[in-house]
Amino acid sequence: MTLKGKNFAKRSKSSSPLQGLQGKRIIIAVLIIAIFAISGYAAIVLLSHDNLEKPASVLQERVASKFGGEETIFLAVWLDRETSAKNIPYDIRDPRVIASLVELHALLKYETDIEKVESVAIAFKENVPGDLEGVADVLAASFSDLDEFINRDFSITLIKVSPIAGLSEAKMGEVTEIIQGDIDSITKPAGVKYMIAGVDPQTSELIADQFPGSVRKLNIVVETKPRFARSEEIRDVRDPEVLKYVDLLSKRAKLVDGVVDAHSAADIIKEVNDGRIPKTLRSVMSLLEAKSEVSEQRICEYISDDYSMTLVRLNIEDDAEAEEIVEELKEVINIGRPAGTSVAIAGDLVVC
Repeated sequence: MTLKGKNFAKRSKSSSPLQGLQGKRIIIAVLIIAIFAISGYAAIVLLSHDNLEKPASVLQERVASKFGGEETIFLAVWLDRETSAKNIPYDIRDPRVIASLVELHALLKYETDIEKVESVAIAFKENVPGDLEGVADVLAASFSDLDEFINRDFSITLIKVSPIAGLSEAKMGEVTEIIQGDIDSITKPAGVKYMIAGVDPQTSELIADQFPGSVRKLNIVVETKPRFARSEEIRDVRDPEVLKYVDLLSKRAKLVDGVVDAHSAADIIKEVNDGRIPKTLRSVMSLLEAKSEVSEQRICEYISDDYSMTLVRLNIEDDAEAEEIVEELKEVINIGRPAGTSVAIAGDLVVC
């Protein structure tokens, strides 16, 4: 008994260094695992931060690649009520003015260095009604909100010209000359003036006064970003969940001081569907396939051709503080979004 006890004691004593070594190894292993876990967490945090705070310039370039250049040249068409000419228009919706707009719109649309032209002329593809009432009816049927193109006393209308992205300053000057050449070549009613903002400082002031927020813009950008293959995450921004989401973002953005207005694809969808967003993607697709040419051109302003990106377009007051607005918009977009999508703010007012 005593011998066995001694032998046991010896074995116990001789095994202690081994247990100590094993203990150290375990502690080291735990520390290594902890370090990797912390590093992995840090990597996840950094990755998440990178996803949330993409460089503004990179995002803006991606928006431009899908929607064309965001730089806009404004043309103001206005009634010169001080002219001594006879039989002049007294309403910018006069059929003679609209016919002139249609002529200019068509010329500008096919210029090589011009990506996009926006004006009320898109509502008159077939013909221009012969009277003011007929023109007003066509405009009311085509636009739910004319304030973007025609001022409240019907004395001025805008044409918005977007050159192709990436043009140099010299090339932009050439585009302006092309626009002026097209203006000179069209039929213009007496008492109607066509002016290019930037060329004439008074025209820029006139536009800023009559169309608040038309010059300064921001975009809330919603993109499809599915993480898993064969998942139910959204892969098409025409999905009703995305349309409801951008509709909510638009409503929230309008409450921010300095935001004049906000528009999204949801506005157009609801216009052509009795004020409702369809319940299924297939229903939205069918609705868009049956849309008018005017609606087709307008929807392209908000949904990219590959259906991976959609915009909420914001008009910003000229004297509003850009940084404050951007910070408030970050709170606007800080809400739950549909699975498989990302959201960010883009535009010249966003500080890189």
